[in-house]
Amino acid sequence: MNYANIKSKLDIPRGQMSSLLKAFFFFFSVLCSWYVIRPVRNEMAVQAGLENIPVLLSIVLLVMLIANPIYSWVVSKIKKDHIVVYVYLFFILNLLCFLLGWNFLGEAGRAWIAKVFYIWCNVYSFFVVSVFWVAMINFFQSHEAKKYFGFISAGGSLGAFTGSSIARYYSTEVCGTASMSDWGPFSLIVVSVVALSIAIILSLGFKPTTTNYSNNAEETEEILGGTWMDPFRSIFSAPSVKNLTLYMILWTFVMTVSWMVALDIIQNWSSDPCERTAFFARIEQIVTPLTLICQFFITAFILRKIGVAVVLIAYGFILSAGLVAYATFPVFTTVLIVVCILRVFEYGFNKPARETIFTVLKKQERYKSTVFMDTFFARSGEAMGSWFAVKGMLILGLSSLSAAWGALPLAALLSWVGYQTTKSKKV
Repeated sequence: MNYANIKSKLDIPRGQMSSLLKAFFFFFSVLCSWYVIRPVRNEMAVQAGLENIPVLLSIVLLVMLIANPIYSWVVSKIKKDHIVVYVYLFFILNLLCFLLGWNFLGEAGRAWIAKVFYIWCNVYSFFVVSVFWVAMINFFQSHEAKKYFGFISAGGSLGAFTGSSIARYYSTEVCGTASMSDWGPFSLIVVSVVALSIAIILSLGFKPTTTNYSNNAEETEEILGGTWMDPFRSIFSAPSVKNLTLYMILWTFVMTVSWMVALDIIQNWSSDPCERTAFFARIEQIVTPLTLICQFFITAFILRKIGVAVVLIAYGFILSAGLVAYATFPVFTTVLIVVCILRVFEYGFNKPARETIFTVLKKQERYKSTVFMDTFFARSGEAMGSWFAVKGMLILGLSSLSAAWGALPLAALLSWVGYQTTKSKKV
């Protein structure tokens, strides 16, 4: 698709195409930095076993509980246009520390690094993505978000595909043959650092103080102010934030249950790690192009013509159908179909829809509460969903497959909360 076609399809005013393309490649770089090390994260968790995932995710939740007040305090003290730079530089420093530690510490040290890295990656993935969207929702107005966020999300999907492809190429063609091979999969951290550095450079083009995109005079303030307690206060005082928080918890809870059930089915299907890896690679190959097609050609139409409310409400019904399919036909073909549908809908429609709602929140809510929701509460839902699917079913003497039926009421509740969320704010 050439420049003129993109401009025509998105109805882009003169002078905004440059910003849109920067946002596209900004998100491309962010997700490339994550997806290139995502296989490394998964490798670190291989030996833990399905039954230990709830414990690991609970530790992640604890880390999020500590990290969010720190983040909120930091953004209260610095200029808004420096937030992305500071946060990303912090994570780059983290990555370099992991790389050095892996290279210079012995086997005992590497064992600890592996565990810490798995936990850290789950924090990293949420913060870098959430901070990116903070920059976007502060730069674009609500009506622009409906038109552009699908296209911007496509940049992320392309970045995810690129990062995964780099990781796969390295693991099959380079690792074990190059001088960096002593670092093993951790060599991919170098690529992640480069990609995140490019994201920092691109982020400099999105100044939240630009008057063309400000909703009111309040938005021109450079420093947010407030305290680290602001996200907690917003959850209880602002109906829109409260509804979004509940939606985030329910969505991640049901999605985690769905994923745990899918893993159980795949484990029963095959005991060959290579076969399972090939299966999950096939999912990536299907999801990425379908998501890109949706983001380029369908998302903007859905959000503008059908509406954000329909997207949020539909998610619960789609998840319910997926859970019923797992419980009724627990075979690998079902997993392939359900996972692909859920991921395409999430990345292609639901994520842009949620970010559209974020654009109409107040300044404090955008910078603090949204990150808090995307990190701590999202991880809360994951932790609770994993405990429910694994430990909860074990206590009841049931298999994790039974969790599919148990999560159905919460999937229905998700649709109702989605409707309430759109009622609390005009989007």
